[in-house]
Amino acid sequence: MNSKARILRIVRAAVYLAASALSLSCQESLPTYVFPSNIMSFRVGTVEQLSNRLARPGHQAVHMVLVARNTFDEVFEDSVAIKGSVRIWWQRKPRRFRTIYLTQDNMVDPGLIADGKMLLLPGQEFGLNLTWDMLTDDSLYIPSEMNFSFETRERQCDYSVVCSDPETFVVEASILVYDKIGYVQASPKEFTFIGTLCISNTGPYCGGSGGGGG
Repeated sequence: MNSKARILRIVRAAVYLAASALSLSCQESLPTYVFPSNIMSFRVGTVEQLSNRLARPGHQAVHMVLVARNTFDEVFEDSVAIKGSVRIWWQRKPRRFRTIYLTQDNMVDPGLIADGKMLLLPGQEFGLNLTWDMLTDDSLYIPSEMNFSFETRERQCDYSVVCSDPETFVVEASILVYDKIGYVQASPKEFTFIGTLCISNTGPYCGGSGGGGG
């Protein structure tokens, strides 16, 4: 009887050791998952000053498209929380700037997000739209400080409209798409803007309820 009990204990010990070894072997064969880094790029894409037809003198605006891209070599899907900011500042007068905050509402194609998640194929891009009304954070209309000196015919650039000297502005932007990735910074981008001013209350852009002067 004692020998049978001894054999049973030996068998149980052997089974336990085999199970432990198998478990350890499985643990060693499974690599630790490392979340990929640098899977997304972000850039300032299109920057265009809207025409007098779309944004009359006194109500000028700039349209921008920001572009994010999946630079990972695999399909990527995770929960999203679109948050970001764009800072636009006047190179000649850096104290004049505007901060615009980005949300999911800025997405060109919000349908990419389903059930709080977004799937991106390798190399797939998505855009975010925004329009700047040329106001600074302290509500100054920037063209009002541009140079319209000597409002002569040489400056006239449209019917009853004169143009300012060209001015350079800088766009800086960052965005958070996936919490696990964190914020992605875009390289600064410069663009040129020309202010407009009505010199009479006539014409398609300055007559009636059209744009005003500076």
